[in-house]
Amino acid sequence: MTELKFRGSYGKVGNQGSIGLYQYQSLYSTTGNLSGNDNLGYPFNKIYQGGLASAQPANPDLRWETDYQTDFGMDAAFLHGELTLTIDWFNRKSKDFLLTLAAPAQSGYNFLTRNVGSMENKGLEVAIAYNHSVNKDLRFGANLSLATVDNRLTSITSGTNFVTNFGGLGLPGIGWGTFTETYIGQPVGEFYGYKAIGIIQSQAQINTLNAQAAAKNPANPYYQQTGTGPGDRLFADVNGDGQVTPADQVSLGSPQPKFYGGLNLDASFKQWDFNLYFYGVYGNKILDYQESTLESFQNRSFVGVENVSYNYYVNRWTPSNPSNTYARANYNDDAIGSNVPSSAWIENGSFLKLKNLTIGYTLSPDLTRKISVSKIRVYFSTQNLFTITSYTGLDPEIGVQGGNPTQNGVDNGTYPSSRYYTLGLNVTF
Repeated sequence: MTELKFRGSYGKVGNQGSIGLYQYQSLYSTTGNLSGNDNLGYPFNKIYQGGLASAQPANPDLRWETDYQTDFGMDAAFLHGELTLTIDWFNRKSKDFLLTLAAPAQSGYNFLTRNVGSMENKGLEVAIAYNHSVNKDLRFGANLSLATVDNRLTSITSGTNFVTNFGGLGLPGIGWGTFTETYIGQPVGEFYGYKAIGIIQSQAQINTLNAQAAAKNPANPYYQQTGTGPGDRLFADVNGDGQVTPADQVSLGSPQPKFYGGLNLDASFKQWDFNLYFYGVYGNKILDYQESTLESFQNRSFVGVENVSYNYYVNRWTPSNPSNTYARANYNDDAIGSNVPSSAWIENGSFLKLKNLTIGYTLSPDLTRKISVSKIRVYFSTQNLFTITSYTGLDPEIGVQGGNPTQNGVDNGTYPSSRYYTLGLNVTF
C-alpha cells in the first residue's frame, strides 16, 4: 500500500424547485369568458363591470427545499500507485419539496403550492482503477465504477401515505391516468397496475370465473367486465373478493436500478491508441406503454381504430392461435380492459451498452517535423455501437420523463440513442 486516506463531510443546501413564479403571493384572476361559468363581472345600472376573484392564497411560509447530505469515503493506492481504490458512502435526506398539489375541495381552489414530504437516498460508490506501463511502447489501463442507491419516500403530508404520478405525462387510454404509486417507505415512482396472469382461452373458463364471482357478489356476477370474452387478458384477483377491481392493483416493480456502473478500458502500443467505454444498469423495470399502444386496435383517443404492430398482428389470440401472451384484437379493448396498466407491459430494463469505441494513430514525429507540425493524430470513433438487453423496445435507456421521478422509466415512444461514426484528424502546431 502506497497511500491511504479517509474523508468525511456534511452539508446542507437549498433548492428552489421548478414551481411557477409568485407562488408565495396572493394572486387574483380577472373577468373570464363573459358567457362562461368563470365570468367574474356584474352589471351595475345595466352597465357591465369587470370583477376579481382570488386565484391563489398567500403562503408566507413557502420556503426552499432542503437537502442534508453526509459522506464518508476512503482512497487507497497500491503497487506504487498503479492500482487505486475509492469507496464512498453517502446519505442524502431531502425535505420540504415544493409541489403543486390538488387542493381540498372546500378551499375553493384547484391547486396549491406547498412544502411537503421528505425522502432519503443512501448508497455506496466504488471505483477501481489500474494503469500499467509494460515498456516504453505498451501501456494499458482499466477503470471500473459501480454504484448502488437505496431510495425511500419517508413522508408526504398529513393524512396521506402515497402519491401518484403528477408530472404531467399524459398517457391516453382508459385507466392510464395512474401508472405509478409511491408509498411511504417505498422507492419513488414504483409502477402500479393489475397483475396479468395470461389470456382467457374459452367461454367455459369465463363461466367458471363468473360463477365464482357471483357466489361472493350476487349483485355483480362478473369476474372482470361484462363484455369479457375468450382472448381477453386475464388478471389476478389479488384481494380474493371474487372480482377484478381497482382494489386488486399492486406494485409492479421499480424503475430504479439495483446498481449501475461503467467500465473504461484504454491501451496504447507505439503510435496506436485504443479506448472502450461500457455503461450499464441492473435490476430496474420499464413500463412499455408504447407496446401497449402497438397492441391496441382501438385508437387510444377513443375514436376509431389504429394500426397495430406486425408482431402483435401475427401472434394475437385467435381460436386457431390460442396465444397466452397476446390478447385478441378488439376495437373496444380499452373498455374490455386488456390494455390497462398491468404487469403485461412491465419489462426488465437491465442493459449493457458499448457507449464509446475509439481507435487512433499518431504519425511519427520524424514525419511531422518535416511539415512544421508538432503532432498529427488520425482517429475513428463510434458511439452506442451495441446494446445487450432483454428489453423488447427500441432502447432501454429511458430516463426520467419531464424531470419528475414519479414518471421514471416510462417508454411512451422515447427516441432511442443514435449511433454515430466519426472519422477525425487532430493537428497540433
